[in-house]
Amino acid sequence: MRVAAASLAPRALEGARRGLVLSLTDDEGRVGLGEATPLPGFSPDTADDDERALAELPGALGAIGLPGGDAATSTAAPAILRALEPLSSRLRGVPAARFALETALLDLVGQRLGLPASACLGGHRRAEVQVNGLLATSAALPEMLGSARALVARGVRAIKVKLRSRGDEGFARDLEALRALRREHPSIELRLDANAAWSLEDAPRRLALLAPLEPRFVEQPVAPELLHRLGAQAVPWAADESLAAPGMPERLLEAEGCAAFILKPAMLGLLRAHDLGRRAQERGLGAVVTHLFDGPVALAAACELALALPRPPLACGLDAHAGLAAWPAIRIPQLREGGRVAASDRPGLGVGPWTA
Repeated sequence: MRVAAASLAPRALEGARRGLVLSLTDDEGRVGLGEATPLPGFSPDTADDDERALAELPGALGAIGLPGGDAATSTAAPAILRALEPLSSRLRGVPAARFALETALLDLVGQRLGLPASACLGGHRRAEVQVNGLLATSAALPEMLGSARALVARGVRAIKVKLRSRGDEGFARDLEALRALRREHPSIELRLDANAAWSLEDAPRRLALLAPLEPRFVEQPVAPELLHRLGAQAVPWAADESLAAPGMPERLLEAEGCAAFILKPAMLGLLRAHDLGRRAQERGLGAVVTHLFDGPVALAAACELALALPRPPLACGLDAHAGLAAWPAIRIPQLREGGRVAASDRPGLGVGPWTA
């Protein structure tokens, strides 16, 4: 299979954010979609970087060999990686562009084989994955508790809370809000995200104070380059931003106290995220796939990644979000009612033709 044509459709979003939808047309006229929507202030790349990386693709890409043997259990990842080898220097440092390109190629492979992208990615085809809800302590307490009730009423069983306050006084306020949340929902799975805001000195004390609330883990308690030094604590912790640092995933796979990898394909690339999830699960760690508040193509790809992991992931951050309103109203077939993502019976990503 060869890519005969490529095009990019830019999309202006809220503030300075901009997204790009990549369309790749193969030699039989099928169109595969990918998306690059880096998050300013968080992603290492910009939309301008991604646009340059994704220019003039047809002549630069190698041929894509389709998986041999039993198509239902074969993975297209090696063939896609080989096709991307000529672009290795161009794709360095632009993970959103790599995510878009890998997604579009996987979409094409799935359409050629008549299989969903998840089956082509990992040789697996999980029926469904639970999603987690998202709250933040920056909201007023009555608002936060009301949002939690709405999530539980939808069937959501896990809630992630972003800890927005800073300093000891702010942490004390967050702690009181979390106690109120736990009183109302004693059986919900609670996860917390410190957004790398704590020091190595503060983290053990704060984790000990959180322990009575029985959170499953706290995401990224300290700076990405320090996380492997945290060690086992009163509450387990999970790696998020640290996974993008060279060599850090390998350290974290061996680190005491690490409970899970948070996989953002827009920050890691689709195939890298899948590989890290597989390796984490092999070591007994949890895996959580989450979006970057990006558009419908990226969200569909992240859903397929979660469905492709060798073992069931933990509830994933794949719920529909408000930022989708800035994009064309395209149905994401993997999103279902009841707080879950389910396998689509459509080949590839299943999102259909792109209309700007």
